[in-house]
Amino acid sequence: MRSSSMAVALGVLGVVFIILAVLYALGVLQIFTSTTSGPHYKHAILLAVLAVASFVAASFARPKTA
Repeated sequence: MRSSSMAVALGVLGVVFIILAVLYALGVLQIFTSTTSGPHYKHAILLAVLAVASFVAASFARPKTA
């Protein structure tokens, strides 16, 4: 089922994932992990992949014009 509201929600989720990825890469969100050894690049990469997946899903979810 294609709806523009679902596409917008997935787009917003993708933006949130990008923001979180940048914050993890900069080491700002290290308080949420068990160690405080600096930036967690694995978390940042995972969040970036989730952002791309969200944008792809948003592309499939939006209604197509004829």
